[in-house]
Amino acid sequence: MRKRLLTGFLGIVIGWLAGCSTPFREPAFYPVPRGTDQEPSAVSRPAAGPDAPEPPAPGLPALPDRSPVAGTAASPDATQGVALTIQPDTLVQVSVEEDPSLDGSYAVNKIGAIELNYIGPVILYNRTEREAESKIREVLINRHFRNATVRVRILRASYDKVKVDGAVNQPGLVPIGAGDAITLNDALLRAGGLRPTARGARVRIVRGGLLSALSSTLEGEEFSLMDAEGQPTIPDVSLRNNDVAYVFPSEAALETGGEREILVLGEVRKPGVYRFRAGEPCTLMHLLFKMGDLPPYANAKAIRVIRQDAGGVPEEQVVNASRILKEGDPSEDVTLENGDRVIVPARRISLF
Repeated sequence: MRKRLLTGFLGIVIGWLAGCSTPFREPAFYPVPRGTDQEPSAVSRPAAGPDAPEPPAPGLPALPDRSPVAGTAASPDATQGVALTIQPDTLVQVSVEEDPSLDGSYAVNKIGAIELNYIGPVILYNRTEREAESKIREVLINRHFRNATVRVRILRASYDKVKVDGAVNQPGLVPIGAGDAITLNDALLRAGGLRPTARGARVRIVRGGLLSALSSTLEGEEFSLMDAEGQPTIPDVSLRNNDVAYVFPSEAALETGGEREILVLGEVRKPGVYRFRAGEPCTLMHLLFKMGDLPPYANAKAIRVIRQDAGGVPEEQVVNASRILKEGDPSEDVTLENGDRVIVPARRISLF
């Protein structure tokens, strides 16, 4: 009888203790100690349960989805089928789901970078919104973010630009609307039109030439500015951001004005078109005088002079300009013709 009472009493006590116990629950998030180098998104967070409180509102409202929907117009971040790109003076909006402190509007500086809060500079030059998202995500992952959900929107686009050089009255940069294109005819008009010596000229277009320090050495598309009947004509060609158009006079221009234009490329301080007036000596030595000193790494012993024959086939001549300048022998100098290309190569440096 005593055993039964003791057993029953113990059962009551154990049941009461079991009813008062509270199971252990993991916290909804793991706080990061202040003063550590660990980023907030580097800490794993278990999925919130159905009774979890609503997350705090982000610093900026949710960005609208610009992806095109079937049956609707194309995405507004593209004009004429060309996506906007991030250029200096562009204003972009960045949203990072894992860390709202990075949300905000950022101005793009002169080198095409933004200062992304505590992350530091991130170069987004010439990237589309999607490419910028990928770049920022890569930077955050490298900064120990476990996940990085990034959205980028161009709030204010900067002007795009093309360059027109050569036998035009006002060579230089031509600004166009962001994401827009400009016809070659309009670009030539905004560059002041063709020079009188450009009769029967041709134009060479280098796509994206402004993105290269040696854009003139890149292959391009060449078009004639004269039709089969000898009448001036402008080809139906469009230029887009960073394209470069070079206009070269024809040999017939020598008969009217006598002006010569030589395109200089390669390892020089100022590549571009060098002009010689009518009656002015136009030789390689005089061209080097116009250019000034060559850079230290220029190979003056193997300068290439490229000229097109009557059939349009390029012919190349290699000249040792170093000996011409040293000895000053006119017999070794090379006469240059209108439209010649002079390419100065770099010296090969061997450590052995």
